[in-house]
Parts: sequence; C-alpha cells; structure tokens
Amino acid sequence: MRPVIEKKRLEIRHIVYIIIIIICLISIGIAVYMQFFKDEKLGVIFGITSEKEDEEYKSLKENFMNIFTNDIDTVKAFTGNVKKIREEEDLVLTAYNIQEQDANYTLDIKIPYFNINENIPKEINKEIKSIFKDKADSIKEADTTKNRIYNIRYKTYINDEILSLVIMSELKEGDNNERIIVKTYNYNLKENKKVQIDEVINKKNIDINNANNQIKQEVNKSQEENLRLRDAGYDVNVRDAEADTYKIQNSEEFFIGQNGYLYVVYPYGNTEFTSEMNVIIFR
Repeated sequence: MRPVIEKKRLEIRHIVYIIIIIICLISIGIAVYMQFFKDEKLGVIFGITSEKEDEEYKSLKENFMNIFTNDIDTVKAFTGNVKKIREEEDLVLTAYNIQEQDANYTLDIKIPYFNINENIPKEINKEIKSIFKDKADSIKEADTTKNRIYNIRYKTYINDEILSLVIMSELKEGDNNERIIVKTYNYNLKENKKVQIDEVINKKNIDINNANNQIKQEVNKSQEENLRLRDAGYDVNVRDAEADTYKIQNSEEFFIGQNGYLYVVYPYGNTEFTSEMNVIIFR
C-alpha cells in the first residue's frame, strides 16, 4: 500500500513542478512581449487599461483633424498670475481672421497669438506670423493663374501651468499635392519659459522604451501601403521607423491635449509637399 501512496505523491509533485514551469514560461513570455512589442490591445487583454479607454484612444486619433476649433480647452486651470498684453482677454487670441475669395485663391485663416506680455511669447508670435501670415500674403500677391486654397486653424489647451498651442495649415496649389503643416508651442505660465519634451515625459512618468516602441509600431503600420507601392515600382516616401527622429525624446512637435494626454505629431508636410502625418497619443 505504501509504495502506491509514494508513487501518487511523486506524480502530484511532478504535476506541480510542471505547472510552476509553465507559469514561469508564460510570465517570461509576457515580460518579453511587453518590453518589445507592447501595444494597446495587450493592455485590454491583461486589464492594464479598459475597453472604454482603448476606444477613447482610437477615437482621439481618428478625430485629430477635428480638434482645431480656434478656442481654448482648459484641462486644468492655472491659478497663478499672468502678465497679459490685453488684460481682459484670453491667453491666446486670434490675431488674423480672414475669409477671402478671389479668382485664383480662397483664404480661410485664423492665426493665433499669445496674449502674454513676456519676451518668449512675443518671439513665438513673430515666428507664427512668419510661417503662416506671410504665406497668406504671398498667396494674395502672387501673379499666377494657379488656383490656391489655404486654410489655417488652431487649438489651445491649458493644463496646470502648461499652455499648449497647436496650429494646422492646409494648402492646395493647383495640381500639387496637398500640404499640411502642424506647429506646436508649449509654454510654462508659471516659469515663463518654453516647455521641452523631456519635461513632459518626466511629468507623466512615461517609459521611454515603451513609448519609442509604440511610435515605431505606429510609423511602420502607416507605411504598409507605401511599402507595397514601392515594391510595385512606384516612387513613394518610405519612413525609417528606426531613425532617431522617431525617438520620443527627440520629438519636435508635441502638445498636452484633451484629458491631459501627450500628443506627439510627425507632420511630414512641415518639410515636404504632403498631407501625411503620424499622431501618437500617450496617456
């Protein structure tokens, strides 16, 4: 009788060992996947984020082009004092509001400026005018029969001491590709200085490795069609997701937007005649 009992104990022990080994292998597999291939759906599967949050993320990405409503969205109000140029007005105002149509052009532009009486905001205002207003003037003055459509919109967010302004312009000139430019400006109302991307990363406790993997996945996913066209012999732009440009700490265009999320934008129209862009959002 005793040998039978001992045999059963041995079998149970083996089963326990096998279960432990399986659990360890699964844990290692999950850890490796999280490190190198983490995506939003993994969070849903393991309860890291809810289905509702996942759908919200998808909705925010899909509606990015609709956020530009030329107003201020206060995520969390700043309670300090700000020296304004126009004391009774908002922190960001519309400097140029032009709707104009001619035989060869159509303008629908709302160009913002910082209503802040400090040196840095004033320098930003000069840059905004140089990029957007000067282009509108050149369209009006150009001696050409080429039909041109130029639209400019913006959105402002306030999140504690950080004021984020994001501006988008859409330009269509004749048969040329549409060009979309996106410029962002982030200003610390408390310390009167520009906000750098690393400050936001630290503030939001974003894991840099995971963030860079997410950016890489988004860029590669958006390039799938371009890769197919290139392989078919077409001349298209194929982005290198491994380039340092796509490291979050090197991102030039970013802002803190709806719900306090960090938006990182790669608007290729800033340097090319294209409407392509990548938008990655971090909670």
